[in-house]
Amino acid sequence: MRKRKLALVALLASVPWLVVVILSDQGRAVEALPTLMALPSLTPSNTATSSPTPTDTPTPTRTPTATPTPTATATLMPTLTPTLAERVLEINAIMPGVYIPPTATGFPFGTILLSAPPQPIEPLLDATNEPPPYSGWYSFESDHPLVGYSSPWQARQVVAASRGQYHRSENTQSTVTFPFEGEGLRIRYVAARNMGLFDVFVDGVVIDTVDAYAPELRFPGTQVYFVGPGAHTLTLRSAGRKNNASEGYVVGLDAIQVFRGTANTLILPPPAQSATPTRQPQPAAGVELVAAPPTLQPTATPAAPGLPTVSVVIAYDENGNRAVDPAEGVAGISVRVVEVGTNRVISQAFTDAQGFAQLQVVTSAQARAVVPYFGRVWEIPRGRGGGQVSFTLLLQPGNQPGLIP
Repeated sequence: MRKRKLALVALLASVPWLVVVILSDQGRAVEALPTLMALPSLTPSNTATSSPTPTDTPTPTRTPTATPTPTATATLMPTLTPTLAERVLEINAIMPGVYIPPTATGFPFGTILLSAPPQPIEPLLDATNEPPPYSGWYSFESDHPLVGYSSPWQARQVVAASRGQYHRSENTQSTVTFPFEGEGLRIRYVAARNMGLFDVFVDGVVIDTVDAYAPELRFPGTQVYFVGPGAHTLTLRSAGRKNNASEGYVVGLDAIQVFRGTANTLILPPPAQSATPTRQPQPAAGVELVAAPPTLQPTATPAAPGLPTVSVVIAYDENGNRAVDPAEGVAGISVRVVEVGTNRVISQAFTDAQGFAQLQVVTSAQARAVVPYFGRVWEIPRGRGGGQVSFTLLLQPGNQPGLIP
C-alpha cells in the first residue's frame, strides 16, 4: 500500500500546478491540504508565482490556473477597403520534342509587306534631275515635261513653293493631266483666299475633292492615295464650286509626288481601306417630280424705245385761205422735241426756206414737239413705233414776215 502511495505522489509531482490529496490508512475522510508545487526546470524564470487562496472542501478538487489569453481588438486591425481586382493567368506550355515547321506564304524571301504607301518626307528627290527608273518617293514639279495643261496656266515665282514655282488658272474648264507609274500618289497644291474646289481623277475616276481655300497663301499636300501598281493617268479639274469664304475659283498646282515601291516591297491594304479606283456600273437615274415649277409673277416691262419721225411746217397765210401755199413758208424757226416732265431736249431742227423741218426721235418716254418762238406745243402720240407725225403752224395775216426774225 505504501508503495502505491509513493507511486501516486511521483505521478502527481510530474504534472505542474496539481493538488495532492493524502488519504488516511483507515479510509476515513481527513482534511485535505492543498499543496502547490513549482518546477523550477519548467518555469521560464526563478521568480515566485502567486498561488490561489486555499479553501476547505470535503471533496478533493482540482483547480486549474487561468492562463491570460490575448484578446483581439478591432482597433488593432487596419481598415480594409474592398477593391476590384483582376487576376491574369499566364500559362506557358513547353512541349519538348515538338517542332512546328514554317509555313510558306507564297511571297519571295525578303518581301516587305506594307498596308499603305509610307508618308513622304520632304524635300523629295526631283524627278527632273534624276533619270528613271524611280524608286521610293519622287517629286514632279509643275513645269515637268510630262505635266500637260489643256489651256495656258500662269507660272508664278514664290519662294515658299516647291522649287520656288507653281502654276495657276482661273478657267474652270481647264485641266491638268499627268501619266505616271507607281502605287502611291500625293498632290501638293496652292491654298489661298481666291482658291476654289478641284477634283482629283485617277484613270477617269474621281478619288477626292479638295477645298483649296485658306486665309493666307500656303502650299499644303493632299492625303496619300493608294492607286495600285502599274501605269496610271492623273487629271486635275476645277469642281466649279468654292468655299463660302473664298473669293474665286482659281486652281493652283505646286507639285505631283509619286511613290513607287522596290522589287521586294508589296502593298496590301485592307479591303475596306483600299482606295484603288474601280469602275462601277451605275443604275439608270430616276426622275421624280417633287414640286411643280414656281409660278412666274407678272413684272412690269419697260416699253421699247420708239422711232417716230416728226415733221413740222410753219407758214404765213398771206391770202387767208387757211392753207399753206407756195412761197408762204417761214425759214429759220427753231423746232424741238422734249420729254414730258423733265423738259429734256431730245431733238432739234430749224425750218428751211419752205418752212419745213423734220426731226428723228428715239425715246420710250412721253414727248412733245415745241416751237419756242411762237409758244406752240404738240403732243406726240405714244406707241406709234417708227410712224410719221406731222404738225402745221399757220400764222395769221397780221403777223408780218418782217417781224419774224
